[in-house]
Amino acid sequence: MRMGTYLGYFGDRTIPEDKREEFTRKILTILNQGGMMDLEEVSMFGKKIWLLKPLQIQPGQESLTFCYNYFENDIWETAGYRPGSCYFYTNKVGWLQFDLVCSAVYVLYEFYVDSFEMANRDDHIYDAREIIGWLNYLFGEHYTNRRATNLWRIYQLLPDYRKDDHLLPLLPDDASMDILGTLTYLAVTQENHEDKWKQIMAVSPHGPEEITLPDCIRIAGNALKDLKASDETSEREKLEQLKNVLKAGDQKVSPEIPKLYRFIGGITSLLPVEITAKLVADTFSLNFPTLQEELRPYARDVRELWNYKDRQPPKPIPPVDTASLLGCSDDDRAWWWTPDGDVHFSGEMNAWLSQCRTELETLASQDPLLPGTELLKLLIETLYDVQEQHRYVFAFREMFYDFVAHSESPMVQAAIRYIRQLSEREPDFSVSLRRYLAVMGNLPLREKVFGF
Repeated sequence: MRMGTYLGYFGDRTIPEDKREEFTRKILTILNQGGMMDLEEVSMFGKKIWLLKPLQIQPGQESLTFCYNYFENDIWETAGYRPGSCYFYTNKVGWLQFDLVCSAVYVLYEFYVDSFEMANRDDHIYDAREIIGWLNYLFGEHYTNRRATNLWRIYQLLPDYRKDDHLLPLLPDDASMDILGTLTYLAVTQENHEDKWKQIMAVSPHGPEEITLPDCIRIAGNALKDLKASDETSEREKLEQLKNVLKAGDQKVSPEIPKLYRFIGGITSLLPVEITAKLVADTFSLNFPTLQEELRPYARDVRELWNYKDRQPPKPIPPVDTASLLGCSDDDRAWWWTPDGDVHFSGEMNAWLSQCRTELETLASQDPLLPGTELLKLLIETLYDVQEQHRYVFAFREMFYDFVAHSESPMVQAAIRYIRQLSEREPDFSVSLRRYLAVMGNLPLREKVFGF
């Protein structure tokens, strides 16, 4: 059994009805450009071969499934997409291109659902900037990294067993960071970020005319410590009184309430309820999540109180081309070549293709023509032997059926014989063989390069 990565999604993945058709088109583009392919079985002359073909959703088809990635040249556990519900699912995806392409599908959901949700890898939130750049490249979009600007919002999505994850590396390095969300996250998880939290709280106090959120946190924390240290009432009575004050919110607190309670109520009214709950829970050794839920219904939106004028909307992620994301070259993307597309071969590739053409023309002029049945048998046996010798090296369906239809062509017969020659030249590696089969499967490219 191979170890692998599991991908998932925190939150609801329901795609609005009016976006489902567009969403499905983009899913198919991601899978296609990312090298996810289907396999078609052919059995003849007592041998079974597999042919590569693009993923397609047929009318009425409930689920599209796949398990092979061309660029990774490997098979993983079955993944699939249900167009009717726009539901994408995966099992083990490995660590390479299969993983990256499926991750891009999950990230795409973030830009189509109505609420804030996030893709995850093994239940960890990951930096998706490169993937977002690829989505921008594929679709001409201007998607941003807004997902990572508010760490508190991310933290709330995490399951309990991932609450210790360090989210700070996700933050953008520009002015789009949500300061209130970041401070809330650091306040609640300060045990995991002691140095960072101490650095924030060590800033010298400001004057009354320029009080900051850290100032309020510091003042509220000291006041709660004073309350706990007082011996006027029991701790249970202190907590009951304190909660009543915190829940009062904007309502006028009775003058009969001791001054310290009223002061704490006033200063904490400037804080997000999560920070208040954390301060109280730490002071009185309470369970933070439980106290937070108790106080949440009485929370006040304090965002408008703090004027962070320097915060800018996040900028679109620069496009990342397919070859860069998948760690391959355009020479490996011959099957995706189109006359006006983004696949541009290297000089070495063009020189090699020219050499292949010369060798094919020599074979076509020298070798005798085989009758149709014998040629078909040669094709099946050649592709079968290739599959036996080279792991997951398959021909493309377009090549196979075109060769069958034009079996009398000297160049077709030469092309089949040349497959075996390349296979024998590369007993351990199959780079040239795979590129050759890709060119043969791309009929317009084959015509341009080999003239038939």
